[in-house]
Amino acid sequence: MDTGPTSVSLSVASPSPNLALERTDRWRSLRDYALLRWLLPLALLHGVLYLVIAPPWQHYDEPTHFEYAWLIVVHNHIPTMDESDPQMRHNALESMDRFRFYPPGQHVDLTDPNPPEIGMNQRYHPALYYMLVALPLRLVADLPIDVQLYTARTLSLILYTLIIAIAWRVAVVVVPDEPLIQLVVPLMLLFTPSFADMMTAVNNDVLVNFAAAALLLGCVLLVCGGMHPTSLVLATLALGVGLATKRTAVILLVPYVLALLWALHRTPLRLWKVAGVLVIGTLMSAFAGLEIGHAANGTQILALRPWLNQLDSSYLRLSLDSWVRSVSDFEQTNVLYQLLLTISFTSFWVRFGWGNIIIGSWADWMMVGICVACAVGLIVQGWRSRSQMTISQQRCIWIFLIAVVLGCLSLVARLHPLPSPGYIPYIPRGRYIFTVMLPVIWLIVLGWQGLFPNRWKHVSPIIILGLWGAIDLIVWSNTLIAYFYGVG
Repeated sequence: MDTGPTSVSLSVASPSPNLALERTDRWRSLRDYALLRWLLPLALLHGVLYLVIAPPWQHYDEPTHFEYAWLIVVHNHIPTMDESDPQMRHNALESMDRFRFYPPGQHVDLTDPNPPEIGMNQRYHPALYYMLVALPLRLVADLPIDVQLYTARTLSLILYTLIIAIAWRVAVVVVPDEPLIQLVVPLMLLFTPSFADMMTAVNNDVLVNFAAAALLLGCVLLVCGGMHPTSLVLATLALGVGLATKRTAVILLVPYVLALLWALHRTPLRLWKVAGVLVIGTLMSAFAGLEIGHAANGTQILALRPWLNQLDSSYLRLSLDSWVRSVSDFEQTNVLYQLLLTISFTSFWVRFGWGNIIIGSWADWMMVGICVACAVGLIVQGWRSRSQMTISQQRCIWIFLIAVVLGCLSLVARLHPLPSPGYIPYIPRGRYIFTVMLPVIWLIVLGWQGLFPNRWKHVSPIIILGLWGAIDLIVWSNTLIAYFYGVG
């Protein structure tokens, strides 16, 4: 008997593993970009808040950074160190006086046909950043100088917003299965008030900070995904922009090279072999280029060997001998290093404007406590999670850590060579290493998690984010408004 055609099940067949994985990735991508749709407007609004609160000229060297770009617009060429425009400086000084830039009772003589300097000349910097600022400035060249300044700040605002997007993307790449961390890391960066203050100013630090964030994204893409052309181009282009903007970007070379090596060598490397190569290479380089010398007071210090000194004087022209002698003179640097630690740390976290606006000593000590606690927690977290993290995640964390260490060492390097005994040199501010702000935020989040047991994993990041948001709220709603407008 013919039973008819073979029956067909109406139930939906289980998808193949590849199809299920594809659907999971598609859902995750939609979820991720849904977060970005509200994160970017929040970053933009937060940046606008800081941009508007700070009156004109109330950021580090803002008058002369603006002057550099303004001269490009007016003269249609890169200005020399000696070029200036008396009328522009008169307008800037009038605006600075009108917006109470100077202390109470102090005014400038606006009748002087040759107005005084408006700050330190910035034209020793490469022109890339200022050429970018000149683009929107050309659109408002006939408007009042205050309007021109705020227009120039909008470029910084755009770059600030993009950095928050980059921070989100870095988190997605490093921890694709942890949506809470993907939320907390960019929000922590967004709510860092010193960073928001600096990133809405007219200053070439803005572009180098953006380049550093883009480079970090390129590095984690290389480490996690291998030698992909897009990742390589992103990292290389970001490094080039950073180096073409400011010399503080030199420290970015090390993470870049590390990322390239790890993109090519995907398998684990034995730590003792790497450490051995580094130690032996360092010792051989030091022996080849350095010898024992004597300072003016008779103490033993390091000095360059004659061949390296000759190379420096004839080609490098970096005053390496003075620098090495200065660094190794611990008797002179002991007090200065303590001063450097205090000033650079506080200005990194809780100083605003020209470094003259502070929240209060309580904020200084609070940040010290958080950073020390997170350093301990980072060690605990590293030990606790050493078998749970993939090799790519471990390498990304090493890149974060190395970048932060290099940033700190670069501040020490800026202190040298020291002037003659009895003179206090300029102490570098924390803003010079805002290039490593994103890695710092990562290490703080990881370290904070290490302070809590694993069952608190889904709560502890919210706690540190709440603290960050509270400090940010105090800064813009009280500290800055009270300082600039006498309210609060």
